[in-house]
Amino acid sequence: MAHVVLASHGRLSEGMLNALRIILGELPNVTTLCAYVNESVSLKAQVDEALASAPAGEHLIVVTDLFGGSVNNEFMTRLSDHDFTLVSGMNMPLLVELLSCGDPSPDDVRNAVSTCAQSILVCNDLADPEETEEF
Repeated sequence: MAHVVLASHGRLSEGMLNALRIILGELPNVTTLCAYVNESVSLKAQVDEALASAPAGEHLIVVTDLFGGSVNNEFMTRLSDHDFTLVSGMNMPLLVELLSCGDPSPDDVRNAVSTCAQSILVCNDLADPEETEEF
């Protein structure tokens, strides 16, 4: 089974994990990294700890909140030195899809990203004007 780290600015990743537990139940293979919450711990140290957190033999998937943000950028600097899959744009549909796969391969992760990108919609565009009119 893959080990998943949810990494974010502030406590977003903790909130995501709490919401995921409501939908999927306990998730022992998921941990969080909440950057800039404790000023005495550097982001670099948190990333080092996250990269070391996957049990031996388990693939590590890191999902960050924002592409180009400091959390994602710190993980980007480690891609050549560590074997893990890095995904940006953390959202509930993506996480539910990934965590429902069991042991997603890097290709499964790519497919989940592609599928879930299509679930981001302006719902007003889907509403039938006749159904929203009041009589």
